[in-house]
Parts: sequence; structure tokens; C-alpha cells
Amino acid sequence: MTQANRVLSTPPTNTPIDMKRRRFLAVAAGASVASVSTFAVAAMPAAGPDSSACAVDPALALIAAKRTADVLHCDAVDAQGEAEKRYGFRSVEQWDAAENCAAACCAANEIDWKLANTPPTTLGGVAAVLRFANEVEDAGWEWPDTDTIAPPESWHYQLRATMAAAIEALIKAGAVQS
Repeated sequence: MTQANRVLSTPPTNTPIDMKRRRFLAVAAGASVASVSTFAVAAMPAAGPDSSACAVDPALALIAAKRTADVLHCDAVDAQGEAEKRYGFRSVEQWDAAENCAAACCAANEIDWKLANTPPTTLGGVAAVLRFANEVEDAGWEWPDTDTIAPPESWHYQLRATMAAAIEALIKAGAVQS
């Protein structure tokens, strides 16, 4: 029987680490934290910053969480490759690193789905989510179930439905004119 020589879900260990991607993730994570307050202020209704309507949009927090989860996932991928290189493919250390990598991937995907299913509470939040979705794709990454077209299994379908519902709720609440 042929023996596997690598895990298909991770890059081969002889490929260089994509520092451009790593740098983008690190900068994006920092920028996301800084931008949450900027978007929150920009999305404030005319009622003023002390209004209960000015609570930070949950979508903005999810964007920040997604950026952090992606950095952690990249770190886990790197650690898995290092463990495979240092201890061997069938070592306990490599298997532990592979489990950590899978957990980091699942955590990132969980946040992806929360982002697609959490209606922003401000128009600025809707814009931020849509821009962020494009930013991820422009960087060459994929969302979960990207190849699924049928509703509601498609991440993109769910995202569009959630953003439309959020805009309708904002219109109904009088925050945005139709």
C-alpha cells in the first residue's frame, strides 16, 4: 500500500513561508482593531455618542476576530510544517501540531459563518463587512463553502441575505432612507 508523505490540507514543508501574506495578516489585524472605533464613530446616528443606538456594531468586532483567527491559523500551519520537518511526518509532535492546525482552521471558519449570519446594526457596519469580504478575496483567500452555489449552504449567499436584511432593518428603524 502506498504511504502518504504529506497532509493535503497544509502546504508542503519545502515551500517558503508566504511573508507577504503573513505581513498582510499582521497589518490587517492591527488595522482592524484600530478601525473598529473609527467605523463605530462614522456609523453613529445623529442622536450622539451617548445614545444607546451607538453601541459598537457586532459586525465590526467579528471582522477583528476574523483577522486574529487568520493570523493564529497561519501560525498553526507554520508550526505544523516545522514539526513535520523537525520530528517527522508520523511523529507525535507533528500529529499534535496537525490537530492544533485543524482546530485553528475550524475556529476561523466558525467566525466566517458568524460574519455571514450576523446582521450589522449600522450602515457603516454593512459597508465594512462587504469591503472586508472583497479584501479577503482580493488577497486570494477563500471563504468556507465558496464553491457551493445553492442556498443556504453557500457562504456568499448567506452573507448577501444577511446584509440585505440588515439594510431593510435600518430602513425600517428610520436610520436610512429608502
